[in-house]
This record gives sequence, C-alpha cells and structure tokens, in this order.
Amino acid sequence: MPGKPLVTLLKCSDYDYSQVELKVRQAVDSHGGIQSFVKPGQRVLLKINLLMKKKPEEAVTTHPAVVEAVVRLVQEAGGIPVIGDSPGGPYNIRALKNVYTASGIEAVAQRTGAELNWDIGEVTVPCPEGKITKSLTITTCCKNADVVISLSKLKTHGMTTMTGSVKVLFGVIPGLKKAEYHLKMPKIEDFADLLVDIVELVKPKLTIMDAVVGMEGNGPSAGSPRQIGAILASKNSYALDVVAAALIGLKDEEVPTIMAARK
Repeated sequence: MPGKPLVTLLKCSDYDYSQVELKVRQAVDSHGGIQSFVKPGQRVLLKINLLMKKKPEEAVTTHPAVVEAVVRLVQEAGGIPVIGDSPGGPYNIRALKNVYTASGIEAVAQRTGAELNWDIGEVTVPCPEGKITKSLTITTCCKNADVVISLSKLKTHGMTTMTGSVKVLFGVIPGLKKAEYHLKMPKIEDFADLLVDIVELVKPKLTIMDAVVGMEGNGPSAGSPRQIGAILASKNSYALDVVAAALIGLKDEEVPTIMAARK
C-alpha cells in the first residue's frame, strides 16, 4: 500500500514510560492505527514473551512498559486486552503467577485493569496450511482470542540464532508440549518449518517488538542484556524479523526461521 511501511523501526532509547508509549503509538499509527486491528468488545490476546521467572532488567521477557503501552491502545479501541504466554516448563497456575509477578506484568494488569490469562487449557486444532504438521496443540487462550497481537523481545538464541516475532509464537504451544515438538523435530530446518506453521495458524494481526534492550550471547535466557534502542512494528512477522536481524548484524541465511518463511 503506497505510503504505508511494511516494517516500522523507531528509536527508543530507554524504558521511560512516556517515551515508550509515544513510540508504540507512532509505530501502530504508521500501520493504520489500533482501530484497524481491534474492534470494540473483541478479546485481544497480547502474546508476550514470558519465557521464565525473570526480572525486566534481565532482558529475557517483554518489558512491562511496552506491554502497558499496547494494553492502553487496545483499551482505547474498546478491546479487552488479555496478557498471556505459556512459559517454559509446566503450564500451571503457580508457574504463571511466579512469572507474572517477577516480570512486572502483574503490576501492569493492576495499573490498567487488563486481564492476565489463567486458563491453562489446551486444544488440538487443524493446521491445514502447515508444511510440516497438519494439526497443532495450542493454548485455549490463543484459540479463544478474537485477535492476537504478538509482543516479542529481540534476543539471540542458541538454536534458532535469533528469537523474535516468529519464535515468540512458540509460546502458544502449552507447557511441556514444547519439549515434545522439539523431540519430534530435532533438525533445525524442521523446527523452523514448525515455527512458520504456527505463525500461519495463529495469524497475528499485528506484531510489535521490544528491542529497547535486547539479549546477546547464550539466549534465550542466559545471555547478557544489550542496549539496542528500538521499537519495531509490522503486520508481517517475517518481514519484521528480517529488519530485526539486520539491526543486530545478522544475515537472513543465518536465521533458520527467515529462510523457512522464504521457502
């Protein structure tokens, strides 16, 4: 569409909330504004990265300032924001409580009135467009959402080189089912195809990336925080990851999910 960017990349130097909210709003407005993605009364899953019980400054999880900015935009549009993810390990209430509290997301819900997802159910659904699988077991909170907006964290990753907009959606696979999929698909090429299949199933309406402070080294959890200073947004998860990879000096062929998406 003329005049509309495929990927928006904006400078955002730190997590000062007023700056983050401004940049997130500008990024979303560049793609038509939140009203073009969210209608009044819709339940909107904000699929964030809540890999494990980590504090925001450890750069493992999506920063609460970014999450809060998106929550408030969704509420402006009349949507009902539901914040959720299936962290690594068992998918149960205790695990969710621990990660919501440590990551600062529980405080976001308290400030904004957004819902935290406590539904630990799962459902197997057909994946007709899948290349490597024709069905997937996903969280019911994802299945029941009217709209999915993904909120990824830019990090390097020991297996997929980079974890971003595509990889973050692996979190719709519940708990220990993730390990099962890893075992079924030990080849990185097959696993990358699986991740693309998940994107094609979930079809997030909008993708926003927290690249203010990323992680480099032994990601997704054992690397070091690295100042990047950016917020990215796109309707296209694959295109966003191409830009994010270039931002941190990676070539497309170094990122298996980008190559899988191209194929």
